[in-house]
Amino acid sequence: MRRGVVLSLGFVVVAIGAFVVLDRFGGTDRFADLPGAVDVRFKGSFTAQQVAALAALPQAAAVECASTLYGVKIYAPTGALPGSTVLTAVRSPGLRRATALDGQYPASDSQLLVDEQTAARHGVRIGQRVSLERGGHVVPATVVGIADRPADGSTGASEAVAVLPAGGVAKLDGGAPCDEVAVQLRRRSEATAFQKAAYAVLGTEPGVTYDDSLRGHV
Repeated sequence: MRRGVVLSLGFVVVAIGAFVVLDRFGGTDRFADLPGAVDVRFKGSFTAQQVAALAALPQAAAVECASTLYGVKIYAPTGALPGSTVLTAVRSPGLRRATALDGQYPASDSQLLVDEQTAARHGVRIGQRVSLERGGHVVPATVVGIADRPADGSTGASEAVAVLPAGGVAKLDGGAPCDEVAVQLRRRSEATAFQKAAYAVLGTEPGVTYDDSLRGHV
């Protein structure tokens, strides 16, 4: 009986150890099918200087803040759209989660896209002026394009989705630090080198998710 207990405890210890090793060195919980050409996604709290330093690393092809805001109210001429999700409009096409189907991609902090489903349902049109509000922070903007909806399942089927540049997102979030960073690498083989350099820049290990294509490279 005693030997059985010892063997059982030994198995539990080995199992826990294996889980820790997998989690530290890239277990399945650290990989996902990231959108577009995103190779790495960091979650945490990042300053503009840290994002710029990550973008300057030689292994990075593109690095941008890609925060997502939930529970945003959008006031359009045709009525209010409560509970909307706002994505950050990024400069690099490979990091974008939504594409302009009509009109143009936002070029300034006062321009935004609205998803095609919402535009059709609520009569939102290109050229309309809207106001976005969250937590008492208000950002006026002009609709410059109609976009597709993210295909990664990150938004509810019925909620409105808008795409607003990083400056507008920061104002809407009350100037809070960036909480998500999207990274496109130059080469997959440089994933481990980028990981080490990124941790040196940040001074800590943020929450990280790697694209499924990086299995075996990090």
